[in-house]
Amino acid sequence: MARGNFKQKRGGGRKFSKHLELNEEGTAVAVDKWAKRDKEEEDEDEDEEEESEEESEEESDEEGATQQTELTRAQRKELKKTKKQAARAEEEEEEEEGQEPLIANPNVASSKTKSLASLNAPRELTRREREEKEAKEKKASYWKLHEQGKTDQAKADLARLAKIRAEREAAAAKRKAEAEAKASEAEAKRKEEKGKRRV
Repeated sequence: MARGNFKQKRGGGRKFSKHLELNEEGTAVAVDKWAKRDKEEEDEDEDEEEESEEESEEESDEEGATQQTELTRAQRKELKKTKKQAARAEEEEEEEEGQEPLIANPNVASSKTKSLASLNAPRELTRREREEKEAKEKKASYWKLHEQGKTDQAKADLARLAKIRAEREAAAAKRKAEAEAKASEAEAKRKEEKGKRRV
């Protein structure tokens, strides 16, 4: 048979039946047949975790278990604080003795102690910070010179402004002269008209 010329017979393709179960009302409901097994495995894992947690809690709280049921909330908080303080004191004693913990990550850099003098001392700038600072300083000095008119751009701008002002003044003078000429012509026409009316 040629590829792609597959012809299905009546009834369509393959059909897979669903796993059906009856619910409380007596109607059939499709259920994943593997869901039960997966759920049972999760329950077993959770049970194991709970048992291990309970054992560890029982070992640590054997002494305080009977007391905590009878203690109030404030008393339980105080008891926790005292336990934490005792644990901290033990850690400090170990550090003072110079013993490192059994499990130490060699990749973690030890924290350097900083003195007040080193905190107040100016730190060395990074390359990026230094470049940004230099760029700001250059820009500030450029604008200071620009305001004084010492940069090339400022000189070009001032020359252009002077040229524009001169053109505007010339245009204003021309308009003023034209306006005066029109006014004198209008005055002359009025005088002529008055002279003709009198005659």
